[in-house]
Amino acid sequence: MQSPESRQNATPPSGLGGARDGGIDRRRLLIDAAVGAGLLLAVALVFAFDRASSTSGGDQSGGVDTFEIVVDDGGGASAPPRRPLRLAVTPPEYDDVGKLLDTLGRGYRYTQIELDDLLHAERLAEYDVVFLTCGGVPRAWLERRLRDSERGSAGIYRPRPEVADAVHESFRKFVGHGGTLYASDLQFDLVSLAFPELVDKGRMGRGEVQTIEAEVVDPGLRRLLGAAIDLRFDMPAWRPAALRGPDVTTYLSGTYRLRDGAEQTGPLLVTFAHGEGTVVFTSFHNEAQNTELELELLRYLVFTTVTAREQGRIKQTMVRGGFSPTERNLLSASSASKSVKMTHLCQHRSSLQFVLGFEDQGAELRLRVVGPGGEEVEKQGAKTLTIEIDNARPGTWQYSITPIKIPYDNFPYTLTVGGKRPT
Repeated sequence: MQSPESRQNATPPSGLGGARDGGIDRRRLLIDAAVGAGLLLAVALVFAFDRASSTSGGDQSGGVDTFEIVVDDGGGASAPPRRPLRLAVTPPEYDDVGKLLDTLGRGYRYTQIELDDLLHAERLAEYDVVFLTCGGVPRAWLERRLRDSERGSAGIYRPRPEVADAVHESFRKFVGHGGTLYASDLQFDLVSLAFPELVDKGRMGRGEVQTIEAEVVDPGLRRLLGAAIDLRFDMPAWRPAALRGPDVTTYLSGTYRLRDGAEQTGPLLVTFAHGEGTVVFTSFHNEAQNTELELELLRYLVFTTVTAREQGRIKQTMVRGGFSPTERNLLSASSASKSVKMTHLCQHRSSLQFVLGFEDQGAELRLRVVGPGGEEVEKQGAKTLTIEIDNARPGTWQYSITPIKIPYDNFPYTLTVGGKRPT
């Protein structure tokens, strides 16, 4: 580990980056049976109506397309809204996520926690999302000094074994129980302590000051940024996203120079699932160099982080139903009634799912799907909505999302399309 200004190159857990001075001290639902029965009857009636109307819209000139609408249990305006997401942010050093969250409005209020809180699973359990920003760690976490840092500060240290064990346990419990962890740059060391089985040792290293033309690998992010984006790394010894495995998804990748002069190609932004939760790791973060396009990326990172839990549920449900997620769009709304329209090309006759994912926080959204022959299905509700289409014909399917009511500016939601070949 190293001082607030320093960086490191040791293979975890033998050496970690950053020593930070100072210690810290810190720290519904009964349903009336009659109402439940009424809701169940209402859902059944809606289902019958929707099914009748949707099947009548099939192809009259050939094979009939069957539309099956999956109705979410508990949806609708009568369901009590869940509490807002509880966000926590570690103190700013090289990465000021709190400053970025402040620009997004009241829906992104957060609590600043101290680094020592990271060692206690019960403290992390108080939050849904933890932003672990780039920087050093407390001196009390460290034992033997290994070498000088590349920032001219206290240096690189070996972590105390009890600290390494605490990080491993608390992070895995937090994420495993459904939490979302965002970590950036130097905090790769803590991520690697917690998830050593995912570390790609062949790509570990320290990057040089440079501008990288990063390839946008994720299709949803590519629609926002384009095929590539220039990222400015203005501090030395930044950490690549040296993580790999079947659950690791790469969003950005690039070729970059390391401090030792070698050139390397690898991920710069990844996510991975652990248990019921998600980890987001990014080499790039909120520093002084941000262009408007880079700010778009940073906002996307925040939206990805705060929607990760719901998106994980959607993916698991899709896979259990035999669907393969093929397309995901991450969006946000700041005003009602402004629709977003997109298309999905269905290459072969198959079953399709269109899943509009969002937390139950007082929003109401409408999802509308129109098939190649003009057949149309619509669903509206107060939390995640699914439209499932059986035996969908090949061609271009259009879908639109209309915010009817939003609880706050920059309200995030996702649209995932999945396919399943007929059996």
